[in-house]
Amino acid sequence: MAHGCGDTEEPGTKRISVLSDLSERVPYAIPGLPIYARRDALSIFADYRCACHWHRDLEFVRVISGEMRYFVNGRVTLLRPGEGMVVNSSRLHYGFSPERRDAWFSCAVIGPSIVEGIASQVRVRCERAFAQDMDDFLLLSPEVEWQRDVLMGVDRLITQMRGDRHPSMGSAWREHDRADDLTDLDPLPAVMTAIDLYDRVLDRFRPACGDEGTDAGDDDARAGDGTGTNGTGGASGGRRDGMDQRNRIVVLEMTGMVQSRFAEPLGLDDIAAAGAVSRSRCCALFKRYVGRTPNEYLTDRRIEEAKRLLCETDGAVAEIGRACGFSSSSYFINVFRRRLGVTPREYRARR
Repeated sequence: MAHGCGDTEEPGTKRISVLSDLSERVPYAIPGLPIYARRDALSIFADYRCACHWHRDLEFVRVISGEMRYFVNGRVTLLRPGEGMVVNSSRLHYGFSPERRDAWFSCAVIGPSIVEGIASQVRVRCERAFAQDMDDFLLLSPEVEWQRDVLMGVDRLITQMRGDRHPSMGSAWREHDRADDLTDLDPLPAVMTAIDLYDRVLDRFRPACGDEGTDAGDDDARAGDGTGTNGTGGASGGRRDGMDQRNRIVVLEMTGMVQSRFAEPLGLDDIAAAGAVSRSRCCALFKRYVGRTPNEYLTDRRIEEAKRLLCETDGAVAEIGRACGFSSSSYFINVFRRRLGVTPREYRARR
């Protein structure tokens, strides 16, 4: 979740690079080495919410302080200090705080290519674990020995990759990051830790259990209110798994359309038509698989583009608002202030 771009990481400024199909372009620290490992604060994301995304990599998370909720394929789990989870490959997910309260967390994202080429047996283990009818995530508790070992491994990997920023560093974040030259980093210890983490969790994923045949709308309340929890996560196999696969394809069609046409005057009917579903079905699918309403998702995309244009161009605020699909400059300013707590002009001045 906590993957970002940009050279500043002040509150509300970090964003991840998400493509039109919601897949993330993970910013690995060393080109060619599929390991991202870092500590961050949830407050660096606008609205204390990371964008919904997926990647083939396994994602390991441990909460250091505060509380955060993790959305994975329509289910939301509350994580408290010391607890964590492993998000399975190619699952829609993001972390957030509905109360907009900060939390510090460790995050390690490791691509399967680091182990798939070792031997055919390892590749088979990965394929089995990553299958869509397997658990969407594994919960990690410091009270269980193997899970505690995984949590410790995540922090060890972060130290080895020099992503070990700490809450006490405060305003020294940027100076630390700029001074952190990885050219002299020996990646071998990190690679060994990453392989060990894969070995510890791959065979822990089991065929998921759930209510057979439950439709996307049935989990709306759980996905929306942030109270749903599940011991291992995921949808059941059989009919439920096939339905989930079809639902995700529809969601990707609709989100892809929003990503490519957000500057146009889109409405709910347009978004639903992209997935060939009804308005109510569209809202139910977004709520479950994205954790946002279609309009919220569209507004998120427009705000992200507006932030980019404010930082990278000298365009007038009114022009940027129009370029991002807002019907008027006053509406753009009001929405921007409501989302980020500052006006577009103030945001540009701070950057």
